[in-house]
Formats: sequence, structure tokens, C-alpha cells
Amino acid sequence: MLMRPALPLPDRPLPLQQSAGFARALTALGREAAIDGLQGCGQVLVLTRRIGPLGRLRFASRGPVFQADTTPDDRVAGLRAARLHVVNPEACDPQVMRRAGFAQVMSAATVAILPVCANPEAQLAQAICKWRNAARQGAGAGLRIRQRLLCASRDRWLLDADSAQQRDKRFRALPHAISLAYSQSNPGDALVLTASEGATPVAGMVFLRHGAAATYQIGWSGARGRSLRAHHALLIHASRRFAALGVTELDLGTLDTENAPGLARFKLGSGAVARQLGGTWVRLPGWRG
Repeated sequence: MLMRPALPLPDRPLPLQQSAGFARALTALGREAAIDGLQGCGQVLVLTRRIGPLGRLRFASRGPVFQADTTPDDRVAGLRAARLHVVNPEACDPQVMRRAGFAQVMSAATVAILPVCANPEAQLAQAICKWRNAARQGAGAGLRIRQRLLCASRDRWLLDADSAQQRDKRFRALPHAISLAYSQSNPGDALVLTASEGATPVAGMVFLRHGAAATYQIGWSGARGRSLRAHHALLIHASRRFAALGVTELDLGTLDTENAPGLARFKLGSGAVARQLGGTWVRLPGWRG
């Protein structure tokens, strides 16, 4: 993995997909990943892949990350120098993207970002009333909540349960191999939380920490866990745990109100803020801005 000197970046935490930890995980899996500088105006984590006759394509997700005080001209120059072909930016100025030679091919997704509080009551105060009541029910349900580092063998049951729900609900998430590589490449930064009734696990969550943020990567709950509001209890526990580690926000992932309305309500009900991303932009080899 090629790591160029980091530059002063915005105070807001970096997305998982633009973090050094994510680059380490990808490299451990044999992917070509590097954090490149942008001519003094920021940096970008680039994943390079060979795609048939198109050759080597350079892709960036949730980036580039620009310094706050850079001008549109600076950003255009940085984007051109980065030689990117596909970009899913965290946020973007359409004029900057077009001037850099990109065309938008997909509309923007929206993610849920939950501010983290060290005080559980302050954390609950951010939630809507119904969610807050459910979290208190979960806290009073007698669940045993445990936290530990992600382990491929010990947590196989949770990974298998998640694979099954992806098949049943017909959705795809980041491959488990990346989460496991992240755990190996970034010791202490992949955390599993489980809720059990007696000795029986009823729900689980996996989070990946990256600096002052953590990303909700895997979540599963059985019918019993849902009835006991286990995920509400787990998220409050995770917030308290990560606040103690210096994390200021949890990225709860994409909001899909059409295909997963219940999950979207859960995320927003917790007090998370909807943040619209920048869409998907393409610049084919040979294009000029």
C-alpha cells in the first residue's frame, strides 16, 4: 500500500472508505489500494482494478477528502491529477466535478450519521420518543450484552446469520472478508456486540472504528431479539463504548426507505442525521475536462 504524507484535513471524521485502516484491510486481501495526495489540497484513497478491455480503472468511494480552505480551482486540479475514473464522493460540487471531466451516472445515496454521547441519557435524548421507549425496554429485558474483538472462528455464527439474511432479503453488503481483514490489519478496531437471553444469542452488531468515527458494518437479530428490542439496547451500549474511545459519530450506513423502511426508521429514530452523498461520477480514460 502506498501511503503519501497526510495533509491537514477537515475536522469532520473521515468515512471508513477513505481511512488508512480500510486501505490496510484492502491491501491485506491483495487489492491495490493507496492513499494519494491531491496537489496540496487534500487526499484520496484509490482502489485500482483491471477491468477487461478498459484496462486499469481507478475508483474512489466517499472521497476525495479536500482541505476546507481550498478553492474550486484547487479541487479541479487535484481531481484531474488523481487520474480517477469512477468516484462516489462524500459530497461534491457538480461544477467542480464537470470541470474535472466527470459525468454523473447515478443519483446520490443518503446515509445516517449518529452523533455519539458519553452519557447514555444524553444519547437517548437524541432519539424520538418511540425509539427511546424501545431502548429502555431493551435495557430492562435482562439481556446479557457482551463486547469483544471480531474473530473469524468465534463469530462465525453471526457471519453465517448475516449471510442468510442477505440471501433472504436480497441485499448485498460489504464482504465479510473485508471486515475480517480489517480486524487483522487494525488490532482493536473491529468490535462485536452481542445480546443474549441466557446462553442464547438473540442479536449481534459489528462496528469498525476508524479514527474519530465508527461504521455499523453488520447487524442481525432473530425474532426473539426483535421482541426484546435487543438492537436498541446494543446501539446505546455501542454509543457509550465508542464515546469512551474518543469516537464522535457512528455511520449507520445507507438509508433505503423503499426496500428496507423498517431499518431506515430504526436508524433515524435513534437520532441519526440523514446525510446525502454526492452520487456516482465517471470519467473514462481519454476524457478531458
